Amino acid sequence: MKNIVFTGGSSLLAQSWINKKDPGVNFIIGIHKRQLNEIKHETFEFNYENIKELKSQLYKVKADVVINCIGLTNIEECEENFELAFNTNVTISRNIAKACQSIKIKLVHISTDHLFDGNSAFNHEEKLKVPLNNYAKTKSEGEDTVIKNYPEALIIRTNFFGLGPSYKPSFSDKILNNLEKGKISKLFNDVYYTPVSVETLKSKVYQLLGKKAKGIYNICSNERLTKYEFGLLLAKSFGYSEEFIKPISINEINNLTKRPKDMSLSNHKLSAFLCNSIPSLDEQLKGIKSKKTKKRTVIPYGRQDINKKDIKSVVNILQSDYVTQGPTILRFEKRIADYCGAKYAHACNSATSALHIACLSLGVSKGDLVWTSPISFVASSNCALYCNADVDFVDIDPITYNMSHIALEKKLIEAKLKGRLPKVVIPVHLSGQSCEMDKIHALSKIYNFKIIEDASHSIGSSYKGKPVGNCEYSDIAVFSFHPVKIITTCEGGMCLTNDSELSKLLARYRSHGITRQASEMSKTPDGPWYYEQLNLGLNYRMNDVQAALGLSQMDRLNDFVEKRRKIAKRYDELLVNSIVQIPKQHPDTNSSWHLYIIRLKKNSNLSHRQLFESFRSAGVQVNIHYIPIYRQPYYKRLGFSEKGFDESEKYYKEAISIPIFPELSLEEQKKVVDLIEQPVGFQNLF
Repeated sequence: MKNIVFTGGSSLLAQSWINKKDPGVNFIIGIHKRQLNEIKHETFEFNYENIKELKSQLYKVKADVVINCIGLTNIEECEENFELAFNTNVTISRNIAKACQSIKIKLVHISTDHLFDGNSAFNHEEKLKVPLNNYAKTKSEGEDTVIKNYPEALIIRTNFFGLGPSYKPSFSDKILNNLEKGKISKLFNDVYYTPVSVETLKSKVYQLLGKKAKGIYNICSNERLTKYEFGLLLAKSFGYSEEFIKPISINEINNLTKRPKDMSLSNHKLSAFLCNSIPSLDEQLKGIKSKKTKKRTVIPYGRQDINKKDIKSVVNILQSDYVTQGPTILRFEKRIADYCGAKYAHACNSATSALHIACLSLGVSKGDLVWTSPISFVASSNCALYCNADVDFVDIDPITYNMSHIALEKKLIEAKLKGRLPKVVIPVHLSGQSCEMDKIHALSKIYNFKIIEDASHSIGSSYKGKPVGNCEYSDIAVFSFHPVKIITTCEGGMCLTNDSELSKLLARYRSHGITRQASEMSKTPDGPWYYEQLNLGLNYRMNDVQAALGLSQMDRLNDFVEKRRKIAKRYDELLVNSIVQIPKQHPDTNSSWHLYIIRLKKNSNLSHRQLFESFRSAGVQVNIHYIPIYRQPYYKRLGFSEKGFDESEKYYKEAISIPIFPELSLEEQKKVVDLIEQPVGFQNLF
């Protein structure tokens, strides 16, 4: 068995090389002073500063070949810290060469294409080196010291591409990640090179080793192209839109360390020695495309986005003095209130709990009547039932799918004649689009009802230029932080209000009905330990762990919303002439797009169920938001039927929520759209 040691084992080259198993080859990853958890292969910590110890260590692992990938490749860092660059690119290379030479281990030293002044194309191995910066100077000297100390070594000049490890994304990874997210990549249109895939590089090194080659060889593609042209080629190969690859001149970047504008290499020597040629870039890109695994085999309609910062914030709380009832909750509440422009905010363990205490705080009780939208989750009406009140529903607007203010006014006129007006109305901002709150608020003044905005879908959205949740047109607003919502606290909710008395009640009902505020007590406190239960409250508190996650998520709220809006806009453009009706936006609203709801047109050859099951058959987890609440068996037992809710019924028979979440890729979105135009077979779901 051949034992191949990679020095600089965390690099793109080393990690890409060993991902594909080679029969009869054992890979040993050389790590210096640090261990990376992401590395799944055998590792060994080498001492590159001490030649004698390094020699002993190479002997110990029975190395047959050493592939030296160690290098400080950040050009700006090399310029700022020449000492570090020299030690990494020269001294360590010299020590490795000496150690390998002394015990006759074959050495492959990976060099660079940055060695020339950039005034000529297709530079060959014998061309005089003219390094322009510290990176090039140290890499050039690194070559020289390897050859001087070990003339039998193999020096590889190259510029390679491939899919890097998660902890160290490559140039290609960064472009592809941007393409997946619909982000712009600005690439130089006046810097030329001859990139080669890691797979091709690996193959040619093996061939050179098999022929006992020594000295300098260029391993590069036949095609000379700019970084911009490479980006376009990458987009085309992976099926992404080229509109996200934009050209930029290197001259436009200020304070950039001088670089060669032409780094292209000639592979004539290599091809002549091996008697074969380098595959085309198209063929090489096919190779890395086949290795790129999809992130998701199933595309959900929505999902959370948790990053390392979120995780760290949670871990910090777990290691702190307070995991619940601590200061982080107050910070989260203040953050939400400030963002929305509300005076008070009270965090709860769910939006359902938040809706319940909102009703309690407004005095909803037996004999009262609460109205809401039937196109919502059952929590929007259940909150009134928890208070032993009665519920009823107001039909939706056919354009926005929110509570219709026209239907509301009509129902209020009829209710007044019957002497049965609602105490509270709960408009639901479906999918993140606000209801026409100014009109609903105007009706509340005429018919004397309170308003709870069920804004569970809507943090980050706006109405008439102001954030939803500011309570300008309501008494209380409620957000949800369920994992599929805009931001998440795993589970969680928030009540916002501008009313100080309501704020006191919300805080109290959330925590058993208990107060520790002396001003609210019935008597002078017995001591600093004293508290009083003033109401029959509940334990609906959020804990500090959830709040920490929420605070961290808030740092990205605007980014989340912007990504959702871009995805929605893309759907709008792609589906404009399709068999489905795209959602409409009221001019006074700017949705945060928790959901993207399509409706099947009546002239479609597909049934609603067929389209739904076609999505599910293809691994696209669409959903229906929502089954009208009055259709639920529990509500039917209360006496409800489909009668009187014409628009809600039409909606239910046509609506499907398709995937929308920040990390939905262009490729995944295209798959969703393609399934609408060309549905796959159907699966029986029930």
